[in-house]
Amino acid sequence: MNPPPIPPDVRQELLALTEQVEGWLTVEEGTLLYQLARACTGRGAIVEIGSFKGKSTIWLAKGSQAGAGAKVFAIDPHTGSEEHRRSEKPVWTYDDFLANLRRAGVEELVEPIVATSADAAAQFDQPVELLFIDGDHRYEMVRQDFDLWFPKLLEGGYLLMHDTIRWEGPRRVARQSIYRSRSFREVGFVHSITFGRKVAHNTPADRRRNRYLLLLHIVYDRLSCVRVPTVLKRVAKAVFARLQ
Repeated sequence: MNPPPIPPDVRQELLALTEQVEGWLTVEEGTLLYQLARACTGRGAIVEIGSFKGKSTIWLAKGSQAGAGAKVFAIDPHTGSEEHRRSEKPVWTYDDFLANLRRAGVEELVEPIVATSADAAAQFDQPVELLFIDGDHRYEMVRQDFDLWFPKLLEGGYLLMHDTIRWEGPRRVARQSIYRSRSFREVGFVHSITFGRKVAHNTPADRRRNRYLLLLHIVYDRLSCVRVPTVLKRVAKAVFARLQ
């Protein structure tokens, strides 16, 4: 997968729109979301599971806006993560989410669904061209998200999973169901996002490459836990990107 780069002026605009939005997404990960959303043809929707305050939603919507204009369905109950819900104070992120979309000028392209992933899946009847899973990180919940939404993903569409580095739930599902699967090719990772393109059956060559990427992912995951200067982390990211 070699999508065209983002023009410098567009990149600067995206950084300005997203840098003040609370969330856990690196610029490299946002760039990947933008590029794959821009490449969508419109034959299916873009679905995001877990939106929080809209950081990743903006990258996806801006990419779609620059491409075929596929609708972005942003699914989140907007009651915060499991960690938020353990506190005594109620959490409600929807108002900030909407305000951030308006500020970015993408509110008309985004269809918010204020519901859990399971409830949304039960009602969602459209084909999906790009699926981004970034919801509840507990293994059983990530497993459920994958199992509910993968069948809706069109052949040739991309599935992306966030936090597959360090987080046990997403990491385990990605390794089980993307790297070791016969249903994906063009597998890779950008920092903590693992992605792959859905196919009916991948080839032996695809499976060999996926196993190689799995090995790289394991090494990268372990190195990410080591304390090193920021400049060395940047070099490591660049090296791993070239190895893919």
